[in-house]
Amino acid sequence: MAFIDARTLPDASRIEADLIIVGGGMAGITLATELAGGPIKIAILEAGGREIDMENQALYTGSGVMRGPDNADRPFNDYPVQSRIRALGGSAHVWGGKCAPLDPADFTQRDWAPYSGWPMSRQQLQPFYDRACDLLGIPHFSPDTPVLQDPARRPLDLDPRDGFFPAPRYFSKISGGADKAAFDAFRTDFAEAPNITVYLYANVTQVRLDARNDKVEGLDLACLSGKRHTAKAKTYVLATGGIENVRLMLASNKVRPEGVGNHHDLVGRFFQGHVTYAMDGDAETEGSAINVARAESMALYVPPGRAQPHCVIGSGLSGQTRMKTGNFTLTLYNGGEPGSGTPTQAETRVIRQTATRIDGGKDEGQLLGCFAMTEQFPNPESRITLDTAHVDPLGMPRIKLDWVYSRADWDSFERTAAAVGDALGASGQGRLCWPVERKDYVAICNASRHHMGTTRMHADPRQGVVDADCRVHDIANLYVAGSSVFPTSGIANPTLTLLALAIRLADHLKLEMGAAR
Repeated sequence: MAFIDARTLPDASRIEADLIIVGGGMAGITLATELAGGPIKIAILEAGGREIDMENQALYTGSGVMRGPDNADRPFNDYPVQSRIRALGGSAHVWGGKCAPLDPADFTQRDWAPYSGWPMSRQQLQPFYDRACDLLGIPHFSPDTPVLQDPARRPLDLDPRDGFFPAPRYFSKISGGADKAAFDAFRTDFAEAPNITVYLYANVTQVRLDARNDKVEGLDLACLSGKRHTAKAKTYVLATGGIENVRLMLASNKVRPEGVGNHHDLVGRFFQGHVTYAMDGDAETEGSAINVARAESMALYVPPGRAQPHCVIGSGLSGQTRMKTGNFTLTLYNGGEPGSGTPTQAETRVIRQTATRIDGGKDEGQLLGCFAMTEQFPNPESRITLDTAHVDPLGMPRIKLDWVYSRADWDSFERTAAAVGDALGASGQGRLCWPVERKDYVAICNASRHHMGTTRMHADPRQGVVDADCRVHDIANLYVAGSSVFPTSGIANPTLTLLALAIRLADHLKLEMGAAR
């Protein structure tokens, strides 16, 4: 296998290739896998080693705060280092393998959702979703309203006019959190191709532009051992994640003071993440819960095994249009299982008693815990910047994350949560207890390792950092891969979508670099 430890190279070595991929996470590996065996000579520059190393991991240390209207600010200083992994395979080391595509609604321009709309449709991305599913070894998702074809697991009978539907999630074994052997094969076997070399412990510290400022002419590399190297290619792809892509682009400011690709001050803006919302219940207080009115199995939503396919209650475009809301999901689980990171206790009985009274004294059905996820609307004030007063051992500025929610986010959240309760009650399927107050949203939320939107995709360079082909607008030979290019976040785990985009980018590069068959 062509793995080289950059620390073992002679100092000031020069790495040359046709294509350099900066980052050996899921996006970078997928891109290289699609190009493996072809005529393009590829070098992957991975900042970490094969396994998680705490000295390398510490290079991700930064600071952060989460803000929202009517809420106290919440320090988030641990998030920049705890929410990502600096090693070959990236954050898939700790990813559980959950997969879902973005909904068709997520790609549309919605008048009530600021900065919404992708320069492509779900239908146009569907072939690449299918290929990404094949790569991860999971079933394909329908391009319309997907369904789990399992007659033994019946969905809730919600009125489709309310806009809610059972949205499936599948699990891939290609994850360090699911099947380590399968994951290790995925992140190493591709490098057996003769046209691929992977450099480990190769930290890129500068993207160097040419004298005209419209083309990358090379990269500067650094090792914690003290060695320095350079790398040069015809084409470059940044695939270091939704935070580190920004850090590298902003810190590459020797030619342009604002950094690379930041002519319109967009790099780092529009940070969007995924969080779950729920309240614990105990013998005296209500918790987030659903009392389902039927006694039959709810295994479609609460499967017996955590890695089995299951559905969440999703909000489709018709419902979002009617309510003027963003995307939303409600996930169900047994009362003693973890939801938002802390268990909703089975002692939450108030909703069951109330539902029994409302529904005419029937005391059947099931009490389930639940947590919600709601789309964060793109917000230019939610952003990543450089903390130039603090640098890491390689001389790179640390990052500062200002994760900012808007009043529109809270309004959308509350309207949809109320509408789910209405839909359950109107259809006779159950009752929802949602005791979460607006002032507590920031305090109770549990953040996922999903970083999106910071180098957003848009056809207009005044509204996006990259174009529909993921090329940086004003740089001829620089592309960005990963969830940082998402214009909107949706609710689905981003891995499947970022893989689909990486496969799409691979097809584009084959044409662009004259390697198409």
